[in-house]
Amino acid sequence: SLWCTQIAMGQAMERMHLTWLGSPGPNVATRNTFKVVVAIIVAYTVYSIALEIAGAPYGAYPPTWISVPRFVGSLAFTIWAIWALMKTRANVRAQYQIPEEKCKGCEDLCCSVWCSCCSVAQILRHTGEYETYHSKCLSSTGLEDGAPACV
Repeated sequence: SLWCTQIAMGQAMERMHLTWLGSPGPNVATRNTFKVVVAIIVAYTVYSIALEIAGAPYGAYPPTWISVPRFVGSLAFTIWAIWALMKTRANVRAQYQIPEEKCKGCEDLCCSVWCSCCSVAQILRHTGEYETYHSKCLSSTGLEDGAPACV
């Protein structure tokens, strides 16, 4: 969850049968959540790199037609990542009946903003049985084949 927090978040969302926005949904909307999250990350990465390349000849002060889309893209990706993690964390707490302890009413938001990798790691540990089943980096749930998607 430290290397790519959003990939790990996508694995947790897939385990919990959540949409790419972190909300419960019908099977048709949740069966490809991990793939959608990966597509968002790849699209944002390509978009950012393309704008960096386009702005390279201008040095530290690229023109507005480059800096504004770069800022808007970064803002949109950041808002999505925080929102999706906040909703995912709230759904995990609701499913396992875990009460908020600190920052009542906004604990999910605070944890998603200030320590997203820790929040994702906590969600993954809570929804996976790692003593019984090994983790698998390149899978949609982060667990080996045959492991229950959610415990």
